[in-house]
Amino acid sequence: MLKVFHAAILDGYQRRKDKSVSIRFVTQELTTNEVAEIDRCLDTFGVLYYRGTEHVNTEEIDELDNIELDLYDQPKKQSQRMRNIMYKVWMEQGGQGDFKEYYKKETEKIIQHYKNKLEQ
Repeated sequence: MLKVFHAAILDGYQRRKDKSVSIRFVTQELTTNEVAEIDRCLDTFGVLYYRGTEHVNTEEIDELDNIELDLYDQPKKQSQRMRNIMYKVWMEQGGQGDFKEYYKKETEKIIQHYKNKLEQ
């Protein structure tokens, strides 16, 4: 589990049109290893906890560690992931014909596979 703890100043934020917020923090000078820790966190999903000058206690840290992130590990729905993978396979096979037809044919094979399991 990657964790980054650094004193920082909330430097600014920007509202985005999809209703999310981009938040910017500035730390004090960091060592190369501390910057490497931050680099390892790029493009990963996590929890942001900002606290003012109050002292952080162990109960809060335990609470942060117990936040369930599985819901957000995969920002795409399973069906979107399946369609994307099938598209890549279709492209690797030459991308011949209409992808919609390919998708329909392949998903029908998957559906039939599971229907056959019910009939056993």
